Amino acid sequence: MKTISLAKKAVAGILSAGATLLIAACYGPMSNGTYLLASGTVDVPEGTPDTYGVEACVEFTENGTSCYPVGADGYYSTYAQGDLQLDDANLNGYRLCVRDPGQVFEESCIDVPGNTGTFTHDFSLDYTPVK
Repeated sequence: MKTISLAKKAVAGILSAGATLLIAACYGPMSNGTYLLASGTVDVPEGTPDTYGVEACVEFTENGTSCYPVGADGYYSTYAQGDLQLDDANLNGYRLCVRDPGQVFEESCIDVPGNTGTFTHDFSLDYTPVK
């Protein structure tokens, strides 16, 4: 009697483990809601971009702006924070800009069309002209 009960428990355990694996295989890993949109490098005429606080910004059509600091090596990465920004980027495209808060350099921007996937672009900033 106990062997039949033990066999039933073993079969139930195998079936539940199999169902869990099937669900995981169908739905895949969970996303943390951050999606890479664009990356590249930023060159400045003198020093390193991080010295000037240079940042790379994504201006979404309907979901605001997200900015990320450019590293000392000049490398930047920008992201969509959540599904709303990702959908906005895919449907409407976005504007990718690099700028520094002190306006030592001229802002440089490029328009990225929708459904582009991960985009790579290198920027070279010039000093802001003296007026």
